[in-house]
Amino acid sequence: MRESPTKSKITELGCLNVVIANVVIRSAQSLSLAEKRILMAGIARLGGKNEMVKITAAEYAETYDVSLNTAYEQLKAAVENIFERYLQFQVWEGKKEGVERIRWIDAYKYFDKEGYVRFGFGNHIFPYLFELGGQFTQYQLKQAAALRSLHSWRLLELFEQMRKSLNGTKNTDGWLSMPIEEFWHAMEAKDSHRKNFNNLRKWIIEPAVKELTEKDGWLIEWEAVKSGRRVASLRFRFERNPQGGLFSQDVAPLPKQKAQTSAKK
Repeated sequence: MRESPTKSKITELGCLNVVIANVVIRSAQSLSLAEKRILMAGIARLGGKNEMVKITAAEYAETYDVSLNTAYEQLKAAVENIFERYLQFQVWEGKKEGVERIRWIDAYKYFDKEGYVRFGFGNHIFPYLFELGGQFTQYQLKQAAALRSLHSWRLLELFEQMRKSLNGTKNTDGWLSMPIEEFWHAMEAKDSHRKNFNNLRKWIIEPAVKELTEKDGWLIEWEAVKSGRRVASLRFRFERNPQGGLFSQDVAPLPKQKAQTSAKK
């Protein structure tokens, strides 16, 4: 019989925190949306402990608002693919740029009749998940649960990295400035997006900004900063509803100059 966790157990997953090293946030993660969902759920469930984690289809369906059948299918297919996925870092030796790849997980098992997966993270990924000191990003899994775009999730992580803590509490706003090459790498932009900024804006930046605004209560302004005729970097200014979720009529509006999402040309 497939396992059917209680509602409280299911809801608990979305309330857990994803805690991950900052360097991972800016690296290419090489994941599909379903794979990202499973991995981040696993990291949230770790809770700082180095052990195998278990994700059930029922709690996956509840957390990410998909049908139970979809959850079964995505868990089975995605966990098999994750076994071949690598975290990719840009590394430098002198003036030479290279790429370092680290496997995300080193063991997994899908229990079809019981309806759950169990997997363990690889030894080389452990330093980016445990004993992180102050160089980490933290956010609740449920912040990303409604997102249907991987680019939106990655942009959310970049914003959360830049929300500096004040007396243990995150600010509701912040800034992100990023060289265009680093943004390409983090978003795993296609060649067509790298060669033509309008494509990057149309297919990655604007949809991600729109989804974060609508589904996770962010107000965002961004601009492309040029060096000559070339876009050299991106700057984002963001603010999040301190109560979480979508902005409502009961929340005081922001000053006029940042009341709407905008892109400065």
